[in-house]
Amino acid sequence: MQLATEETKPDAILHLGDCFSDALELQRRLPGIQFYMVKGNNDWQPGGENELLLTLEGVTIYMSHGHHYRVKNGLHTLVERARQKKADLALFGHTHQSLFRQEPGVWLMNPGQMLRHPFCFSTVWEDGLYAK
Repeated sequence: MQLATEETKPDAILHLGDCFSDALELQRRLPGIQFYMVKGNNDWQPGGENELLLTLEGVTIYMSHGHHYRVKNGLHTLVERARQKKADLALFGHTHQSLFRQEPGVWLMNPGQMLRHPFCFSTVWEDGLYAK
């Protein structure tokens, strides 16, 4: 992840859990980048949040690893939580499968897993949200 970060030079990194300690180490190594992190089902160390709500460039983003919403069995509960939070975008992990799609009232994005599966980057600009 450090190589991808050095290559793309992002303004912020949003880490969706599992390997939370690795994200903390990356944050230590890259002090000029804003980090937003949630814990996953394999993160046992104390500290850290299970969910976050933030706004970047006017886009309200709900972050959760997804295991509390059983995303491997469907996305309805996660979508409802994101709607409750009035999020434009719900970011989640847990399934380790890339996804970018729109549900009524909210976009969903799972970046996948960097090591074994495709993953995606998203960019928030004043005129919208883009993923690749």
